[in-house]
Amino acid sequence: MGGQDRYGVMTRVYYKDAHAAIIVLDSTRERTIEGALRWKTDLDQKVTLADGSPVPAILLANKCDIENQLGDDKLYDLETNNGFVGSFRTSAKESVGIEEAFKFLANTVISTEQGGQYDVPFLNREGNVNLDDNSTHYKNDSKCC
Repeated sequence: MGGQDRYGVMTRVYYKDAHAAIIVLDSTRERTIEGALRWKTDLDQKVTLADGSPVPAILLANKCDIENQLGDDKLYDLETNNGFVGSFRTSAKESVGIEEAFKFLANTVISTEQGGQYDVPFLNREGNVNLDDNSTHYKNDSKCC
């Protein structure tokens, strides 16, 4: 909880103009569930879509590569009972579930945008990334990163 309490009053600034959110819990530590749900409640209280509905948020249960007590039923219950649009088991270390979760959330944002729920449309803005399952990966031939 390091700086969460200290900077909690500033979260409205962090959420400003948010189109989506990702909330992460540590599936090996039960107490992080409570913290994740506090973040979701705070998000829902401070930012909404044009129609007043919550900003789409997904729940990531990280460290799925390590034995834990967070079963699929419990994760699904957390998702449905707390207004998340999806939940995913992930491992940042092993890169499991991350791409799937981000694609799901990006597609949710695009669907929400097409429904006219954001104050400022962003879909066809210059410089946006086009998410297409048929796209090829960009190959950079230069030696810089």
